[in-house]
Parts: sequence; C-alpha cells; structure tokens
Amino acid sequence: MAKVVLENIYKTFSGGSSQKNIRSSPTASAQNSKATPTNLAKPSAHPNRPVLNDINLTVEDGEFMVLVGPSGCGKSTLLRLISGLETITGGNVWVGDRKVNTLPPKQRDIAMVFQSYALYPHLSVYDNLAFGLRRAPDQTRTQKDFVANAFANTLASLIRPLPGSLQYQSKAERAIAQRIQSIAQMLQIEDLLTRLPKQLSGGQKQRVALGRAMARSPQVFLMDEPLSNLDAKLRTETRTQIVGLQRQLATTTIYVTHDQTEAMTMGDRIAVMNQGKIQQIAAPLDLYRQPANRFVAAFIGSPPMNFLTVSVKGTQLVHPAFTVPLSVAWEQAIAPYKDHLITLGIRPEHIELGQQPGSIPVTVTQVEALGSETFVLAQLPNSDRTVTATQIQIRIPADRPVHPGSILQVNFSLTKIHLFDSTTEDSIRPL
Repeated sequence: MAKVVLENIYKTFSGGSSQKNIRSSPTASAQNSKATPTNLAKPSAHPNRPVLNDINLTVEDGEFMVLVGPSGCGKSTLLRLISGLETITGGNVWVGDRKVNTLPPKQRDIAMVFQSYALYPHLSVYDNLAFGLRRAPDQTRTQKDFVANAFANTLASLIRPLPGSLQYQSKAERAIAQRIQSIAQMLQIEDLLTRLPKQLSGGQKQRVALGRAMARSPQVFLMDEPLSNLDAKLRTETRTQIVGLQRQLATTTIYVTHDQTEAMTMGDRIAVMNQGKIQQIAAPLDLYRQPANRFVAAFIGSPPMNFLTVSVKGTQLVHPAFTVPLSVAWEQAIAPYKDHLITLGIRPEHIELGQQPGSIPVTVTQVEALGSETFVLAQLPNSDRTVTATQIQIRIPADRPVHPGSILQVNFSLTKIHLFDSTTEDSIRPL
C-alpha cells in the first residue's frame, strides 16, 4: 500500500510529418538534392501538442480515486504514465517514497486492469492468475535459484494433466496455489480455474483480470475503464464488487472512467478532467453541490444541469421569460456583475412544479417516462419571436400525467441555483 503523488505532470506527443520523416524515405532521399522548401512536407500545426498539462494530484494510501472526464481528456494517458507504459515529458511520479519516473513497469509494484481484459487465450484461468506470481522479481534469488525454479515450473506444467497424487509442485508453486485459491474464493471463480478465456462470459473475464491484479498484492491498482464492455446489469454488479474488494484489501486504487455514475458511486474522491487538465478534485457530493466551474457542473449529474443566460439587475437575475430574486447572501458575490450577463445553472431535479407567485409557464415538447421518474423537455415562453426559444429539462414524479403540448407551471429552487461567470465559466458563490 502506498501514497501516489503526481507533481507538475506534463505530456506531449510529437505529431505530423517533418523533413526528417521525408529523408527516411528512399524516394525522398534520391530526390533530396532537388527538394525545395515548397515541395517538402509541412510539419503539423501542433507538433508538440500537450496531452496533459500541469497535473498535480495526491492519492492517499488506501484511497479509491476516480479520474473522470470525456473521451480524449487525457485520463487514460495519465494512468499509463503512472504505470510506466508511457514516458513523462515533464514532472515527477512518486509511489510511496520512491520516484518512479525512470523505472520500468515491472519495478513499480503496480498492477493494471485493462478495458480489454488482456488475458492469455492459451492459458487456463489458473495459469492466467499465476502468470504474474511466477515471474515476480525476487532480489534474494541467485542465478541457480532461477534455473531451478524454471525447471520446476516446466516439470509442473508437463505433469499437470496427471491425477493429483502424481503431480509435482515446488515450494514456490504451492505458495502460488494457495494465493490463487484465496483470490478465487474472494471473486467466486473457484469453478472456473480450469477453463480457457474463450469459455468465459464478459463478467467472468473481468473477474479473472481483477484476480490477476490482486494476486500480486501490489502497492497500487490502476483500472482503465474495466466495466465498459459489460452490459448494464452486470456493470452494476461488478461495480459493487470492485468497491467491496478495494475496501477489503485497502489498496490504493486509481480508477479511470467516462461514466459519471460510476465515478459518483465508487470513488472516495473524484478528479474531473477536461482537455488535459484537472478541473476539480473533491468528494462526489461536493462536486455535485459545489462545482468549481461550468464544465464540472455540466459533467456531474444526470441529466445535466440547465444553463440560462441572465443579466444582473440589483439583487435580481433577469431573463426574458422570468425574474429570479436572490437572497442577501448573494449580494456581495454578484456586485461586480451588476448590469452584466452571467450564467444561471439549475438542475432538472431542482425545478419544482406548482402555481405560486413568480411561477414560469413552460410548454412540454418531449416526455421520457422511465418508470421510476419522468424527464420532460420544456420550452420557456419567448417574447422575442426572432430569437430561438430556450428549452430546459425537468424531472417530475412518475405518477404525474404529462404529454407534449401541455403547460406546466414551474419554479426554481432558489437555494439550489448555481451562477457562473460568462467569460471564465468559474463558479460564483455566495459569501
């Protein structure tokens, strides 16, 4: 178990063609003397475009940290940098008290679970689980020990098909067998140990991949979207199992996903990423209740937050369709924005139904009945016919009858609204 510290991580990938690439071509080499600046291939517009920029993150010993963000935000690349599968352009990676920047993956004492399972198709489940244990480095072993161990493993594999009484196991192999049996019981895959990966379902393959990582007892688990290939029901079951195992083992875990539901239900803390940068690091409910900026507010929560452009008039927010009075707590926070436009955010679950002073009449345009709840897409009243009408999403009780074209009276819960700077998109919070 160990703390993981990322200091000022910076990563770029060189891209595009260059003169060097052209000279590597035989045809280009033959014509090099005739080449001119106009007939050379141009380099990429972004030859060293940063994939990760100024990443600072501390994952405490035993913590379950989730990296979440849209595809292409750099979360998987960051995981590969920690594991050693990618080289760092700048910054430092610490695992425990060791700086591991230059160490190869096998010396970092880190186990990684991939999205594609990465099981050896010709090996049984037992041998897949044992693979890393049989090759685990041991600094105390001599060259003679390595030779003897290799011979013992070869002999054991040759006679494994024989009845149990005729099989041979070295001391090391007996220890491995005990470890595998313990992991198999924990993951409930004891009856799968003799099967090949092609004989397993997706959920069973994922449990084997998890077991292979757990068997080594590493300091850190890295998981790169391990549930994305599973169906919805199995994903929920496996998600619960992973959380339970992590708490039981108390191993530092960094988990990558693009699914904010997984992030909210699994992580002790969540790091929200976008365009190679960390936008906010906080506990799940803190991200939901106090997003640092508009991106986090939009990404965390399902369905996403509604955003409306309003102007600040004294202590009121004015929109063509409504006016929202603010409490005294907001007065100092919005003072710099007087007579300016800002963004009002309100989640679908924080829009209330019912006729009361200040209610907004909205026209239902689309209904999504999910059984336990209903989501409604509704259009705000539009006084300016030359401007496209604004639509908002509302969550209503499942037993409330509603259909397209009907009128609903809605109110914004004033204690649950969010305000954002229209230029920086940073959150504006009451003082």
